[in-house]
Amino acid sequence: MPYQDLEEVHIMMKKLIPLFGILLAAIVVMSTGAFTSVTADREATIEVADDANALLALEPTETANGAYAYQNGDKLKIDFSDVLGAGVNVDAVTTIDEVFTITNNGTQAVNITIEWSGDNAGKVQFAESAFGSAEDLSVSATTSVTLDPLGSGSPTTISIAIDSNGLSDGDELINTITITATTD
Repeated sequence: MPYQDLEEVHIMMKKLIPLFGILLAAIVVMSTGAFTSVTADREATIEVADDANALLALEPTETANGAYAYQNGDKLKIDFSDVLGAGVNVDAVTTIDEVFTITNNGTQAVNITIEWSGDNAGKVQFAESAFGSAEDLSVSATTSVTLDPLGSGSPTTISIAIDSNGLSDGDELINTITITATTD
């Protein structure tokens, strides 16, 4: 009798061993859910826009001083020689309020920095509001300014002040302006 029970156990083991093997293989396959690489094509629409229609829109104002700024192709250009005069006066402080606007067309508030460079960049100042009287103005030697945070959909108007004291007719003031928008 003891041999008969042992034989039944042996037959039962022969049936269970393949079943345990299948179960173990299933567990191993199911536990390897991690992946090394996936490539998936999706639809996206991202286009380049001119300065007036971009996420950070740059446009001349509709004031009289907006004539000092214009769209040159797809970029905003500031040029004091394209109006009736050929530049600012020598040995003078000139303020030109409300020249262009910056509008945040993005979905979140941004911090705006304006930087400028050129032979006499320290003689120029950009500001977010009107300068007022040139008599009370002191143009600092800085070549950048950080504006107040600009909310989504909000515009701000930019004014320019120039101190040409010590300069000569034909001297270049600035040749490049870089406007940067960053989020917190």
